[in-house]
Amino acid sequence: MTLRRKLEGEAEIRATAADVLHDIIKSKPHNVSHAASHFIQRVDLHEGDHGNIGCKSIWKYTLGGKPMVAKTILEEIDEENKSVKYRVIEGDLMNDYKNFTGLFHVTPKDNETCIAKWTIEYEKLHAGVPEPTALLDSWLEACNHMDDHHHGIKK
Repeated sequence: MTLRRKLEGEAEIRATAADVLHDIIKSKPHNVSHAASHFIQRVDLHEGDHGNIGCKSIWKYTLGGKPMVAKTILEEIDEENKSVKYRVIEGDLMNDYKNFTGLFHVTPKDNETCIAKWTIEYEKLHAGVPEPTALLDSWLEACNHMDDHHHGIKK
């Protein structure tokens, strides 16, 4: 029985924040905590250089009130299409999932707005593992917070 799944979600952001969010997710993930510290507390570089394929980072985050850790590897960067893909290689998510990847992508909607999209692909270790909807929701909320932070809007 295959337990592979895909979840997708979108957040509408200001067009002027599209390049900034792409750059943060790609090469400055440690800056996510500046705008969304309730979710991401810190991102530490483990190996390589942020923004380069193959770099490894340690993410410390909170999900459902529980502190968690994920070690990721940056697998893909597409500058033209403003997309970045990370794969989780160690950490709390590996207790429930055989594999877990997150793809961030920004696309224009109109002159004033863009769509920040997260696609999570994963394979559950067993049928009782919950869908990672809370994680997806947290990333989408973080996109809105980063957009607001970039525009000087405090919440």
